[in-house]
Amino acid sequence: MFSSMLTNFQISIGTCLFKGWYLTERNSAIEHLPSVFFRFLISRAFAAIAVMAYLTFYMWLIIVLYHSVFLSGMIVTIYLSVDILLSFPIGHLIDRHNSTVLNMFSSVLMLSGILLMFTGFSLPLLYFSTGLLVSGFSLKVDSFPAVMKRHLHEVQFKRAVSINYMSVSASSLIGTLAGGLSIIFLSKSFDYAILSLVIVSLVLSWPVDEVSYRSRASDISSRGEMKYIGSFLLRISGFLILAFFINGLFISLNTYSSGLFHLILKASPVYYTMFNIALPLGMIAGSPITTIGYFKKDRPILISIMILLFSPLIFVLAVSSNPLLDIIDAFAIGLILPIINIPITANLMRIIPQNIYGRVMSFLKIFSSGASPVMGAVFSTLSLFSSIPNILLLVAVLVLPLAVYGMIIIPRFFKIGDHGIHQDLAK
Repeated sequence: MFSSMLTNFQISIGTCLFKGWYLTERNSAIEHLPSVFFRFLISRAFAAIAVMAYLTFYMWLIIVLYHSVFLSGMIVTIYLSVDILLSFPIGHLIDRHNSTVLNMFSSVLMLSGILLMFTGFSLPLLYFSTGLLVSGFSLKVDSFPAVMKRHLHEVQFKRAVSINYMSVSASSLIGTLAGGLSIIFLSKSFDYAILSLVIVSLVLSWPVDEVSYRSRASDISSRGEMKYIGSFLLRISGFLILAFFINGLFISLNTYSSGLFHLILKASPVYYTMFNIALPLGMIAGSPITTIGYFKKDRPILISIMILLFSPLIFVLAVSSNPLLDIIDAFAIGLILPIINIPITANLMRIIPQNIYGRVMSFLKIFSSGASPVMGAVFSTLSLFSSIPNILLLVAVLVLPLAVYGMIIIPRFFKIGDHGIHQDLAK
């Protein structure tokens, strides 16, 4: 009897060891991201480099030619306005069509915007070209998470989001550097360089087959779909309010960066370029932190504390008269951003149902970024009546109550992910 029990025990141990080995091997295989992910990741990266270089180059050019923060800030306002206005139409397209086809079409739109710049230079033409360029880039950026959700396993989401975040940061860094160097060395051939980048992005975004969710979604009425989306958004409404105000205040950094260095600090384009590079460089350094040690696990209170740290960092920008200190400060801001954004993004990918992913993400963008174009225009207008340092001081003060609110809301947001709501709409 004892021998029989020992044999059964050995079999059980052997079975457990085999299952453990099998699951380890299976998870290891799952963690290897497919080539389609990297191809579209690189395509998005080339597009991002082109857009960042474009913004850096032309915002500085407008400051130099017209000596106006308002006219320069209008590029940011146009960028954000177009991005927001197209959010829901793009989300609807993502839920109804092949996301890789949409990703390729986005490069075609960007190409048309760049080609328009070869016809001449004027502010209206530049603004219209910016609108076309941003239309394509918004479609590319919004369709890429759908590519990830449809072509990756859920186990791969956080790793993919981390790699994507590092790619976004690197693209921003390279694009900003390219735009800044073009101001100094390549001003006459800048448009040709941007054109080349967009063409490469187009070639890399050749579409592939994917599972369509249109037939399943079509069994549900549009009214039913919207009701389901509304109920989901209601569950994360507190998070949406926080994101709305945080993004609205942070647009001040984009609006005032060129004016801060050229008009206030009287710094050269080299310092302006280094400041814009410091932010994505900090983001690249901060991204791996989220996958190691204490930061590997999602910690809502830690995220709230990171938001609180933005207040003294913006205060430094307001009072500093040293360009190098501002550059270090921008690096610190970039270091904090991945600790906040990566766990939030990965949780969103897990909890949003597949069939309504595009439209939910479009609503999320509208709520989280809806204040940005308005605040971009507000900050540009405020620069006509007050100094940039005074406005940044106000932003630093306003971040404090938002951080306190985040300590209440963010833990609730992650509890939604813990409960799990992965069911499809048609089920």
